[in-house]
Amino acid sequence: MHVRLIFAIGKLLSLAIAAAAFQFPKIKFVGLSGGSADNNRYDENEPKNRVTKGPEETALLRQSLEKHCKETDTVIQWEPNAIESYEVAEVIFRQVSQCDTSDFIIAFPCITRPTDLEQLSLVLQSNNCKQLLGLDLVECELYPSSPAPYIYIKLDTTISASAEAISDVHSYSSEFATSATKRWLKDFLGKYRLCPYTSSATRAAVGLSSVNVPVGGVHIQVAESLNIRNNSTHRAANLVSAFWTEVKFLLQSSQDQWATSLVVFPEYDNDFQSFVQVCDNVIEPTVLATRATEFIGRAWFHPEYDADQVGHTDVIAGHAVPHKIVEGFMKSLALERVEYEELARANNLVRETPHATINILRRSQLKAAAEYEKGLGTKRPKPNSIYVRNAIRLSNTRITSK
Repeated sequence: MHVRLIFAIGKLLSLAIAAAAFQFPKIKFVGLSGGSADNNRYDENEPKNRVTKGPEETALLRQSLEKHCKETDTVIQWEPNAIESYEVAEVIFRQVSQCDTSDFIIAFPCITRPTDLEQLSLVLQSNNCKQLLGLDLVECELYPSSPAPYIYIKLDTTISASAEAISDVHSYSSEFATSATKRWLKDFLGKYRLCPYTSSATRAAVGLSSVNVPVGGVHIQVAESLNIRNNSTHRAANLVSAFWTEVKFLLQSSQDQWATSLVVFPEYDNDFQSFVQVCDNVIEPTVLATRATEFIGRAWFHPEYDADQVGHTDVIAGHAVPHKIVEGFMKSLALERVEYEELARANNLVRETPHATINILRRSQLKAAAEYEKGLGTKRPKPNSIYVRNAIRLSNTRITSK
């Protein structure tokens, strides 16, 4: 549904509140594009096929990989249950966030699309990722060059040690942050009908039953630091890990239980720029590298959200539609005019949440919502009118999202 607007939860599922179906403007994705299709020709020596032969063959495969990696004394973490690329990403970033050694190797013998692991390693080799996550070296090797696909990651202990300490951090209990987020969903997002398909924490994907999408809840995960070393690289690693943990949770849960997810990370409440850096330079590229866009949509929210600070002039994944573009929609639709300054305030307000938050949406529901809107015929709202409608609704008021 629209990538910008409260994608936040509602985006994905729109409330049938009379109203508002909507279409998204073209979105520019920032990062790597997906790799080429993998070769599906059967090979009995391929790692995943050897694993299916049983424990004895699996043990031989592990021995072969250990021998292949004999130049390092790093223990190899064996992950045969990580099959989908999003599961692989969850394992990798969990290890990065929790690792208490200088390096590690993780093998993924059963990954469905091995080239996704290669693409993911390329993202992690970027200067942005190395700096933000405190990485020194990232290497990846696939079958047949290696007996099984694996990734090697060495942490940069000098970056980690010198990373900026975090002193100005909000201290909120998980219960407090959850309650605040639920109030935002009901008393702001739902009350002002900012997302056509979400009205509260218990009702998302409302009005999509005609396209076989059940009403479900909003799963709220409050991420807390898993590492006592309280600095910027570990905070970033914890955020990325929390994101992928929640992606896995959402995709492996039923739609009628959880329609969408919110990852809440209070440690970034006072640091909008750093939050956006991690979202744009680590999370978004890894989503593209793993081709997780086939399964999820995502959007960033923050107590201090400011599209001008983001500085984008195009519509980019995760972010609000730039103010100037919304102003253009307003002119082209010949709707009520709002002064630019007030429009910008309202446009930012839609993305303001009590805490730094990432909304994860089901791609299947986004497609279903588009199908639902298409079936509205002449009642279908004009393209992009929802951005204008929300700006008008929130403008010239003292409404706050907090």
